[in-house]
Amino acid sequence: MKLFFRTIGEGVPLIILHGLWGASENWLPIAHLLEDKFQVILPDIRNHGQSPHDEAMNYEVMSNDVIELVEDLKLPVPPHIVGHSMGGKIVMALLLKRPELVNRAVVVDIAPVSYSQRDGGSHNRIIDFMANFDLSQLHSREEVKEAIQQHFRTERSQQLFLKNIKKTASGFEWKINHRVISKHFDEISGCPSSLPNSTYDKEILFIKGEQSNLITGRECLQKEFPAARLVELPQCGHWIHSEQPEKLAQAIKNFLIE
Repeated sequence: MKLFFRTIGEGVPLIILHGLWGASENWLPIAHLLEDKFQVILPDIRNHGQSPHDEAMNYEVMSNDVIELVEDLKLPVPPHIVGHSMGGKIVMALLLKRPELVNRAVVVDIAPVSYSQRDGGSHNRIIDFMANFDLSQLHSREEVKEAIQQHFRTERSQQLFLKNIKKTASGFEWKINHRVISKHFDEISGCPSSLPNSTYDKEILFIKGEQSNLITGRECLQKEFPAARLVELPQCGHWIHSEQPEKLAQAIKNFLIE
């Protein structure tokens, strides 16, 4: 699949993969903090943003999409790669399939474990809302916003939905393929499987939000990533890129250029 992507800055290539329900635009503030040192490449994952929709949605095909992007770009050197949440699991799958394609790798607030039972609640609520909320009856973004505010109180939740709508000739539609995400949610929240290699032996950085419980410690990383480093950033949870953008950008930069 040919993914939509944005490019910002000049220097060593750096690909950043967003998480579930996200899009490349969510990472523009981080890209601007890194553009002085890197050529930052921000793809939309399949079924998200401006990339094509498809019935397949698992780490085999999502990592293949990124491999295809890297090969199509014909970069002068192997890129660094960063992935948040679902994007982090795509990074892990890619490293366990084609480690030679990547220079250094950073995974943000996700571990190589299944979260199906532990972290499904908020995602299921999002899936149910998108499946049952009739956008076609609304005529302005303000109407959409007011309707969403009746169901979701926090600014972050509201923005998740507002960034995932588009205006078409027939009215508003979801950009995101929530139907396919719902169908494959167990695979998405599970672990990449059926990969050629069982371990990635090069150094890799995992970044944890202090208030997030998705990485329980270095020991949950070491089976697949024995040389894993773990850094914890203070005063943030899972959404590190929006809660502590400067600290996240600095942690990424420190690891990639050391």
